[in-house]
Amino acid sequence: MELKKVLADYRLVDLSLLLEEGTPCYLPYHHMVWTDRKLGDGYNAYVLQIAEHHATHVDAPAHVGGSRWLDDMDLNIWHGPCRVINLMDRKLGGEISSKDIKSWEKHHGDLSRDDIVLLRYGWDRKWTTKHRYPKKKVIKYLRDFPGLTVEASAYLGRHKVKLVGTDTPTVDSVSAFLDAQNLGKTEPAHIKLLREKGIPILEGLKNLDKLPPNGAYLFAFPLNIKHGSGSPVRAVAFVPRHK
Repeated sequence: MELKKVLADYRLVDLSLLLEEGTPCYLPYHHMVWTDRKLGDGYNAYVLQIAEHHATHVDAPAHVGGSRWLDDMDLNIWHGPCRVINLMDRKLGGEISSKDIKSWEKHHGDLSRDDIVLLRYGWDRKWTTKHRYPKKKVIKYLRDFPGLTVEASAYLGRHKVKLVGTDTPTVDSVSAFLDAQNLGKTEPAHIKLLREKGIPILEGLKNLDKLPPNGAYLFAFPLNIKHGSGSPVRAVAFVPRHK
């Protein structure tokens, strides 16, 4: 069957946060003028200053000392069928155990090798900009987020999933993130997934509520960066029109 006919049965869902100045981040994002027609130049062209791990982005294993950089990784890692685990009932700063994942599996089927697992907390609702809201609202995105325990990360590793995504800033919980920052160490779920299991991470997603638990197909291709530890991505999902 022609690809065009196959794709006609799917609708496209954008899973990527909007890049603009004033968004929540640990390192600044700037969109700067290089040439501008309003200034008498022949073209509009701008310079981006952006961290590899800003907004919707992927982490390569080398981010935390694993063996592979972005340019070492097979393109097939960045696309495939995705399983969306609903964790909307998590308390602020809550941690996800393998029991939580197993509970979801009882209703939606066991995870399989090469699945892409997406963790839906609804955290993208907290993403905003300084231009639209006071600073206190902007930093809510960077506070109190839930995340995976090491034990849950190991469980995903045993299932040999190929990519783990989340709509939070990082796949670890805020307490694990702050402990790592304050002690000069590395987030434990990152170590388990990236370094020990070689499973890349996709962070800062949005619109996971528009995806079914099963049946959607994800694309999240990073830039082809030499020795890239991560990269912003344009993540999109193809969702069957009947779901």
